[in-house]
Amino acid sequence: MNTTHQDGFTLVEMLIALAVAAILLGVGIPSFSGAIKNSQVSSDYNGLVQALYLARSEAVKTSELVTVCPKKAIDSTQCGPGLNDWKYGWLVFIDMQPESSGDAADIGPEDEIILIHDELRSENTVTAYGSSDRSRPTKTNRFFIQYNVEGKANWANGTFKLCNDKEDDLSRAINIAPTGDVRPGRPNGSELPTDVFGDDVC
Repeated sequence: MNTTHQDGFTLVEMLIALAVAAILLGVGIPSFSGAIKNSQVSSDYNGLVQALYLARSEAVKTSELVTVCPKKAIDSTQCGPGLNDWKYGWLVFIDMQPESSGDAADIGPEDEIILIHDELRSENTVTAYGSSDRSRPTKTNRFFIQYNVEGKANWANGTFKLCNDKEDDLSRAINIAPTGDVRPGRPNGSELPTDVFGDDVC
């Protein structure tokens, strides 16, 4: 009778291979999870920066007011009244009826929505703060940002804070200069970014 010899793993070799695989997974999974969170924060950050750049450029190009506001709900095409929580995403629209007050922005029938951004990735939050005289004592919640025909914002200056609920070191700041220019928040003697008022972001 002819027999065929087949090579394979012994029980000891299989146990060693499983132990090595478990060690590699234990080392690799946390790093992979951190990379995913960082990618999600970067995606939301870049989406908001692009929306602000679009609003500013469209205001100059069309000679109309252009507003960025948080969505009222995930599938909504209306701004959230008095809402400083951008978790549902945001809208960019040409404001043909500039009736917006300090507490809310309103999209009327003659306004034109030019960008709708989806809700934030899980565990990410965005809030906005501005000042009428560029000082910390007058820092207040801001519920929208509006650009005029000169590309200037209706904030004297302000900041968007993007935080991850699990990892503070993933936080980002988007600062708005008095000229309306969009600038990244930079560290100020700390590993964490600071907003335009010199405060830690999260």
